[in-house]
Amino acid sequence: MADDDANEDMTPVPLPSSETEDEHRRVRSSNDRDQADEQQGRRNRHNAGYDEAADGPSTPDIERVADE
Repeated sequence: MADDDANEDMTPVPLPSSETEDEHRRVRSSNDRDQADEQQGRRNRHNAGYDEAADGPSTPDIERVADE
């Protein structure tokens, strides 16, 4: 019974967010531009490192193999 009284006094409070609404809109807009560039086959400097990070570094071209 004491637990029921304590629960009635509790009011839900949203968790604090480190991201403001303006920041959220800015990030969303940036992501939309990046996706549009990618869909149209355009490379942009902002995303240049993401592909390598996701896919791993490209394999170097091998010119010649020497048998030692």
